[in-house]
Amino acid sequence: MTTNEKLALLRREMEKNGLSAYIVPTADPHLSEYVPEHYRFRHWLSGFSGSAGTVVVTSEKSGLWTDGRYYIQAEKQLSGSEIVLFKAMEPGVKSYIDFLRDELPEGAKIGVSGRLVSQRAVADMKKRFEEKKLVLDTGRDLSYIWEDRPPVPDGKIIIHEEKWCGESASSKIARVREKMAERKLTHYAAAKLDCIMWLCNIRGSDINCCPFALSYLLVGRDSVKLYIDPAKVGAAEEAVLREQGVTLAPYEAVYGDIAALDEDSVLGLDFGITNSALASAAQKCSLKNIRDIITPFKAVKNKTENKNLVETYENDAVALVKGFYYIYDSLRRGLAITELDVCDKLLELRAAQPFNMGPSFDTIAAYKANAAMMHYSPTPEGRAVLASEGMLLIDSGGHYLGGSTDITRTLVLGPISEEERRGFTLVLKANIALISARFLKGTAGANLDILAREPLWKEGIDYKCGTGHGVGFYLNVHEGPQNFSQNLNSVPLEPGMNVTVEPGVYIEGKYGIRTENDVVVVPWKTTEHGEFYGFGLLSFVPIDVNGIDPSLMTDEEIEWINRYHEECRKRLMPRLTPEEREWLARYTREVSRGDK
Repeated sequence: MTTNEKLALLRREMEKNGLSAYIVPTADPHLSEYVPEHYRFRHWLSGFSGSAGTVVVTSEKSGLWTDGRYYIQAEKQLSGSEIVLFKAMEPGVKSYIDFLRDELPEGAKIGVSGRLVSQRAVADMKKRFEEKKLVLDTGRDLSYIWEDRPPVPDGKIIIHEEKWCGESASSKIARVREKMAERKLTHYAAAKLDCIMWLCNIRGSDINCCPFALSYLLVGRDSVKLYIDPAKVGAAEEAVLREQGVTLAPYEAVYGDIAALDEDSVLGLDFGITNSALASAAQKCSLKNIRDIITPFKAVKNKTENKNLVETYENDAVALVKGFYYIYDSLRRGLAITELDVCDKLLELRAAQPFNMGPSFDTIAAYKANAAMMHYSPTPEGRAVLASEGMLLIDSGGHYLGGSTDITRTLVLGPISEEERRGFTLVLKANIALISARFLKGTAGANLDILAREPLWKEGIDYKCGTGHGVGFYLNVHEGPQNFSQNLNSVPLEPGMNVTVEPGVYIEGKYGIRTENDVVVVPWKTTEHGEFYGFGLLSFVPIDVNGIDPSLMTDEEIEWINRYHEECRKRLMPRLTPEEREWLARYTREVSRGDK
């Protein structure tokens, strides 16, 4: 069935339900960034496979709204369909709410599933739609038209032991209850999966590359209920949870239990990350919109976690360096390898590392022009064959019991243009500038984002995404609340928070360059002016010196890259074969002013 045929089928159901428009978000009931196959209705309907985007369908028109990471990909995947791409981050592009206000007559009804949009989003839409007397119906789930829909996932959970995470579930629950008392709550509900997994010290397998089990959590003053399919929990895991004060209940029972809370109960939940249906279930109790309690706790890694992360990133670096050697050696020997071969090899090499639990996201191996698509993934039909020329961008990561990784390197496989070399060097300068920052306590990532963009802005270049994000501890590869972006994020950076630094240059039809390192916020010094912080490096993966133009770099930047590579050799050489060590020595040779 083509995309246009699927849209026609949806429109017939819209008509039966009295709807003039239908909103299809990218979401599951937990508003996850990446969703189980069962909930990928937007992908099925539109053909667009990116992780972010909203499709809106009226009786005559349809559109997809997505961000700058996916413009090129979306244009390709929407080709041949009626769906129009709306580049959500571009000036002058109307939002899908404004699109509906302009397209629909007064009194028209708009449908959406309340389980797939947040309570805040529903309130915002209703407010905007009321100005034109448009009606938002959140009780409409039309995904039943997807006949061959994958089943709801049923993976088993595991216990994430305290030797890895550094704190018991009961201790974490006690911290949550302290915050509940401060906010005068009798109950606190969590629907965000990484928060639930972190609090209960469990991990699941319901979402590709995300160690989550579909579940809800309700914390009371003297009880904690985990709402989950009981088939996912073995007897041993249930016993551990009970010992920590967590009891089990059926997944769907959370709606009834919230509805049953009495008038004396005060339920707190975050309207921004909780689906509207769950919030609307609270009929008798008082309902408080609060900032999520768990996220700030989870973002600051404890001493055990940070110790384990150092070892985890070193293990991950070994896998990557072996993978890089495989690529260059294969090309040297004239072997035909593709982008998919690179993905498969890195998966194999990471799996061989201690305590690996699989990839933290689908590997991006993008050759030449494919790298201009920030979240490109090769397919068996469209994989590019590598050659000893141009550049290969590899963005990959792994989950380990000791944490999660996310790292990007751009490999120079052979001759490149002066334009490409300049872009490679500017991206490196941007990376070094932010990693070298020193900043006052209370500073947010939004205050520092400019440090990475300045070397590129001076050349009239920008990247249409954030500069970096937090990384979960064997959880989400994208974790908040900390990040580096131009958005007004006022969350201060605290010691123990880890963040990626990943500026880039993306030229459609030509090339893409990104260099990504992971850092952790650390104390620097205290003076009469206050406490100052800096960044400690977690990533020690070599950066291709063949892409660097030293004439564009300062002496301090050249010294930085040489010190960095010295540390890479020190950490990685003992774990490589003689051939790999010889290659790494050449690959990380000292950069000097006269090089080209």
